[in-house]
Amino acid sequence: MSAPFGPEHFEPSGPAILPAFAGYLGKAALAFQQVPHRRILSLDYETWSECELPKTGASVYARHPTTEVLMLAYGYQGEPVKQWVPVAGEIMPYDLWADLHDPSVTLSAWNAPFEMAITEHTLGIKIPIERWMDVMALAFSLSLPGKLSKCGEVVGLAEDQKKMARGTSLVRRFCMPRKPTKNKPWTRCTAETDPEEWIEFLEYNRRDVEAEQAIYRRLRKFQMPDHEWKLWHLDQKINNAGIPINSAAVRAAVRLSDRTIAKDLAEMQKLTGLANPNSNMQILPWLRDHGYNFEDLKKGHIERAAQAAEERVRQAKESLARFEGPMADYMRMVLLEPDRLLLRVLNLRLRVSKAGVKKYKALLLATDYDGMLRGCHQFAGAGRTWRWSGRRFQPQNLPKPSKGMEKFIEAMAPTHDEFGNKLSGIERAKIGFGILCHDIEHLSVEEFWDKYEDDDLSGVNTMEALTAAIRPMVQATSGNVLADADLSAIENVVLGWLARDDKILRVFREGLDPYLDFATDMFGITYAEALAEFEAGNKTKRTTAKPGVLGCGYMLGAGDERENRMTGEIEATGLLGYAWAMHVPLTKEMSKLSVDTFRSKFVDVVQFWADLDEAVRRVIKTGQPETVGYLTIDLKKPFLRIGLPSGRFLHYMRPRMESRKMPWKDRRGKAVYRPSITYENMENGQWRRVTTHPGKLAENVTQAVARDLLAHGMTLADDQGIDIRMHVHDQIVGLSPEWAQVRLLKILIDCMTTRPAWADDKMPLKAAGFTSPIFLKD
Repeated sequence: MSAPFGPEHFEPSGPAILPAFAGYLGKAALAFQQVPHRRILSLDYETWSECELPKTGASVYARHPTTEVLMLAYGYQGEPVKQWVPVAGEIMPYDLWADLHDPSVTLSAWNAPFEMAITEHTLGIKIPIERWMDVMALAFSLSLPGKLSKCGEVVGLAEDQKKMARGTSLVRRFCMPRKPTKNKPWTRCTAETDPEEWIEFLEYNRRDVEAEQAIYRRLRKFQMPDHEWKLWHLDQKINNAGIPINSAAVRAAVRLSDRTIAKDLAEMQKLTGLANPNSNMQILPWLRDHGYNFEDLKKGHIERAAQAAEERVRQAKESLARFEGPMADYMRMVLLEPDRLLLRVLNLRLRVSKAGVKKYKALLLATDYDGMLRGCHQFAGAGRTWRWSGRRFQPQNLPKPSKGMEKFIEAMAPTHDEFGNKLSGIERAKIGFGILCHDIEHLSVEEFWDKYEDDDLSGVNTMEALTAAIRPMVQATSGNVLADADLSAIENVVLGWLARDDKILRVFREGLDPYLDFATDMFGITYAEALAEFEAGNKTKRTTAKPGVLGCGYMLGAGDERENRMTGEIEATGLLGYAWAMHVPLTKEMSKLSVDTFRSKFVDVVQFWADLDEAVRRVIKTGQPETVGYLTIDLKKPFLRIGLPSGRFLHYMRPRMESRKMPWKDRRGKAVYRPSITYENMENGQWRRVTTHPGKLAENVTQAVARDLLAHGMTLADDQGIDIRMHVHDQIVGLSPEWAQVRLLKILIDCMTTRPAWADDKMPLKAAGFTSPIFLKD
């Protein structure tokens, strides 16, 4: 490091405050006044490191031995921004040191977890979480962009207040190592090597603070409620605790993946005779010469070609059974072998291109030295609902293994325990996936191939096994288990509650299975008949009914099939697409039956769609507030707001009515235009005007209330001492000592099913859970 970082660097004069005492004062100050109501000091660091921040995350980056602070811009609202440049040998100014240790000061930043990590792990100054505030989280709560530059544009900052456009190139120049050249042999740019750009970089650092402060001035009148800032602090606590990862197994998985890909490419090279079969320019002409009918290598096209080749192979085998001797050999050579060759090459191509296993390398880079993966939950990152989004590991978006692989893993577990008792599905999953993770970590590559490579079983191979093992790479530390609980059908419950639809709520009050109950109407049978059929092992009707229960509540139509132009995959729209995403092979006929059944059965939900849509349209037109059941709708420019029972709002920026083309045509085949609700929003990385509809509005408020219920459960669980490590929509996962797992799981479930004060007794909350040494999908 280019400057000393001992105690004297931060305490040039004045009395020292012990960190423990500072922490106590910080918590005491918070008890009386929440972060937005205290003096706010804005901070922005620029740092240098050999570590790659986008790949590792803030925690690993800040702890890396090469990471150092180049400069820190800081300032209060209405005051000139100051700057400390330790890389130039400057001692920390006393006013900065004092403010960092003053429990009455709130520290604010854009994407504050980075500043929090640098302050604690690079500078060595530990500050209570409760003293921090994140302006980016406030922007997310208003459905604004998460990038400082983009948000500044959207809220209308003047040019001299915006983030500097050249910032990205300056950061690349001064914050990352460079490859030396003959004329510039240095590996690091500094004020000495690039003096003019350094002056510009100093200005860029100060401008970031000015931009953040200017944005905050515009957003503070839409401040989050105090309880949401408390929740943000809990979010930081969970992120800092981290998700426990079996790093040894992850490293083994990376080795296994690399060796398998190399083996598959070698086989492709042998089969095709190509120098580099992984080259699109080489493999595509070869595939076309061997019966591949597409002109690109989109994943969907390869999958469809492989399915067609597999069917031709099956038919050829049936035909060959009618021939003997030389004729059979000839027919095998002409009919069977070409398609068998094509099928094998296509399958190998799919394997080496499998995206899911790339998460292993991401895990390896982002997991800390202590085996904890930190910073995976982004508060309010999922649009206007304020649900959490994922970073890096993204627990909300883990890949699903093939059905064949799931059955293979399940078959590795016994059906009964040592006492002859039948094991539940989750118990068998613990054993089966536990064996898989053990095998990845401890078997040699060749031993693993021998066990998991089976060309005769669909979807059973090494790459599918690695995909299946990504989730259970989350493993409890020694002496602990994961306590995992989720709210039962929570979106269905919330939709029924908001719509005041007693037919939905009755199912949960009486403890019925919502999917079997829906199946009674779809198939015209009694609940007793549906239950008996299910318990006898026939799950078809329940599985078919499930997409309708979960998807029809948001006004999905029956849907249709179409090709995705980007991937070449055959996709589906409406409820049909929703079902396919759930791996439910719904037909078009069953999809239409589901939609018709839902709309005739739950008429109060249908009315709720209409009431919500009409109220929003009236508020846009008149500006006068409206009430729809438990919801309020008003205009607080530039937002249309939907007030939730919890006391917070969903925000729709600059709403207006516009005539938009509908996705259907009239009876004469002409385009249909209707007045639609539009507002400004981020879509595909661009800030643009988008439309909404009654079903989407219903989905927004339902998911938002469901999120508030999860947040309430998280808060109660934390108060009860549950060590929360991750959460996904309706699910909370805590780390529990083995000896206390039964008691702590019960506490967790009790917390999740305790209704908040804003929810009346018409809302039936239920949850279920289990404990496991590894993270599993129930």
